[in-house]
Amino acid sequence: MLEELLALKRRREGRLRRQIAAGNQRYQRLINCRQALEQERAERQKAWRQLGEEGRGKLAKERLHNLQRQLEAYFQRDKALESEIMQTEAECQQWLQEKQRLQQLFQQNRIDQEKLRYVLDEGLDAHS
Repeated sequence: MLEELLALKRRREGRLRRQIAAGNQRYQRLINCRQALEQERAERQKAWRQLGEEGRGKLAKERLHNLQRQLEAYFQRDKALESEIMQTEAECQQWLQEKQRLQQLFQQNRIDQEKLRYVLDEGLDAHS
């Protein structure tokens, strides 16, 4: 009975290890994604400022309207990127909390296994 429980604890340990490893991989993908989004946002903001510099001084009416449309497109994409960055950061934080929970479960599982091994070893010694 105790040996079956120990085997169950070992399987659970393996499952927790796999969950942590998969979560770490996803976390790394999220970090890479966030960095790419931040880089794109920085590049777009630079282009936005450069486009704004073009708009200084006298412009033909048609060119001014075109410039306004471009600036609005930059603004909208910037807001979308900001939202994506915030969502990615929230997912990262969720994973860190979940990872902490899984690590606690993992530690408790290891402690339980040690207790079971001790009981099994003591039980075998008593029968010898």
